[in-house]
Amino acid sequence: MQLPKLTPLQSRFAASFAASLLLLILYLAFSNPHFAYAENADTITHDDHNHPLILDRSLEDEVQYQDENDAATDWARTYEPEFPSMGRSILGRAPAPLTVQLANNMPAVMSIAPSDTQCFIFPQTSLDQPPSLVTQALPPSQDEIYTGHVIDDQDMGYTGSELRRRQGSDHVLYLTLSVCGQPSSAISNPSGPPPPLELYISQAIDDECPGPNFGGQQGWLTADGGFTNYTNPTSGDSYFTVSAPKAQGFNGNYTYELTASIDAPFTYYEELPGLFFVDSDQNSSFFITNNLTTSNSSTQQDAWMRTGAPFTMFMHDANDIMITGLLRSYCGLNTSAQIRTMADVEVGMTTIAGGLPKQQYYVKGLNKTTPYHAVMALPSNYTQTGIGVPGGGGVVWQDILMTTKTGENLCSAPMLHARSLSSIDPNCQLIYNLSFCDTVNYAVPANPTNKSLATMVELAAFYDNYTSNNFNYFAYSLEQIPCNTTAEAQYSLATNCSNCYDAYKQWLCAVTIPRCMDFSSTEPYLQARNVNQSFIDGSPFPVGDPTFSEANKSVMYLNSSRVPWIDKTIKPGPYKELLPCIGLCYGLVQNCPAALGFACPLAGKGQNHSYGYVMNNSLTCNMPGAIWGVNGASGYDPSTVSVWIGLLLAMVVSITGV
Repeated sequence: MQLPKLTPLQSRFAASFAASLLLLILYLAFSNPHFAYAENADTITHDDHNHPLILDRSLEDEVQYQDENDAATDWARTYEPEFPSMGRSILGRAPAPLTVQLANNMPAVMSIAPSDTQCFIFPQTSLDQPPSLVTQALPPSQDEIYTGHVIDDQDMGYTGSELRRRQGSDHVLYLTLSVCGQPSSAISNPSGPPPPLELYISQAIDDECPGPNFGGQQGWLTADGGFTNYTNPTSGDSYFTVSAPKAQGFNGNYTYELTASIDAPFTYYEELPGLFFVDSDQNSSFFITNNLTTSNSSTQQDAWMRTGAPFTMFMHDANDIMITGLLRSYCGLNTSAQIRTMADVEVGMTTIAGGLPKQQYYVKGLNKTTPYHAVMALPSNYTQTGIGVPGGGGVVWQDILMTTKTGENLCSAPMLHARSLSSIDPNCQLIYNLSFCDTVNYAVPANPTNKSLATMVELAAFYDNYTSNNFNYFAYSLEQIPCNTTAEAQYSLATNCSNCYDAYKQWLCAVTIPRCMDFSSTEPYLQARNVNQSFIDGSPFPVGDPTFSEANKSVMYLNSSRVPWIDKTIKPGPYKELLPCIGLCYGLVQNCPAALGFACPLAGKGQNHSYGYVMNNSLTCNMPGAIWGVNGASGYDPSTVSVWIGLLLAMVVSITGV
């Protein structure tokens, strides 16, 4: 086919176009411009597609998992811009730290240096998982239902704009931060623990690593006492940052567990004491919980009695102020508390003080004259514990403070002493688990040099047997009263022989088994006893102390114990007694037949030296089995303590749907 003939104008245009195209090809061949190359990467989505995604698995070495498959699903990631001609002022903020992906009920166990930050994400895909199926470990309880605390402005501080909750979602996210270890003090007497870790939370896509150095919509919490938690309805990805503040004067890193769950808090802190301090001697102490159930059902009560004492406890010397940085953390106490295993703790279930199930603790191996933090704890809400189990990280209750007895016989009074103030007479010994006087769980007059009664078991049996034998005489007398007869023929329409039986037993145990206190104590409601006997170590009486005057040695309530056989058999030496409550005597007179001849001493005529009085709901007199308050503190309502059992069980119900 013949080509068309070009006009002169078309010929000139074609020549110019061909020359221009040739010049462009030569330029491209020799100028070496920067082309963008496609790069294969793992499919991790991100909202910013302008920068190449650099994947880094090095952070996995810092995260500990029990399941390697779970570890394989966690990725560390960051952005790296490649615009060498532009400064940070143009590009924006510096790249965020590496981000760890959290899985449901799988704690990330991390180590962080002071002034460092670590970032986390809990993705939407984890929110959409079905709830975990677990079996509750505790029997049911009749208490109010825990539905989860929704965090509000009073729970959180804010930086930047307010953290906005997402609406219209049925998902509740439970996030817990527990400090397991903290930097050590660089000095011998620190003024306090290192500053607490901070937890930052965000649900904004453009704020994937919230924190003090990153803006955006975020809220923050501090892990005071080693613990903090965040509970909130949510949808979509959630972002968190753990920030360690500067820790001047301390060496080392923090270690912690950060756990996200759609089921329940993995760990929990209850702002009510779980324990009541009952009494102590120099080297041991006795604690009891409040009622573990409020149910009158014998089935539920029996179920609690068969649990095998599910609660544990921690104790630590309160003089070590560093422990205050971990008192709310289960893993922190489980790592650092001086008493953190049950090797020095005897536990059991009991129904003393009201007849409902409780757990009791007898703790050994303590130091004399030492204040201790005592903390009740539960390893798990369920039959399983640990990684992957909702609530498997443990529950901690508010600590209480108690102090062991000194064993010192002399107080620091301005007088000349014939014996040293450091002289020790450990003549008060804690006993419990008595067969007859089953409500006795306090220190009693003792003598460690008496080899036949040297152990707690031997001493307890000695007191219990003596009291039981004396009670038999009363029982014979009560049998002479027509108890099993018509109401009209009974000795009282208001009470009966069963009430008399119980009242006499309670009174007899209190007066036959005195509650022993340090002789050095100066509390005005204590009564000095047995001042005629020598001190156990053989030291002479202090010169100038009016308690040991010649006149007092002839006063019966001072020169002997309430029960003479204590002085003859045990020989405890001088001690002070917490007198039985006068209400025990009144109860005996009110409930027993007048024919038995019971009467109480009158005020000013022997009563003040025989019985004590309840003052401000405090431990100022002895009533075996009564729970006064934490370490004698007044104004505390023990009936509120049983609420925490209901809280735990309700969380189980919300998970299992039972």
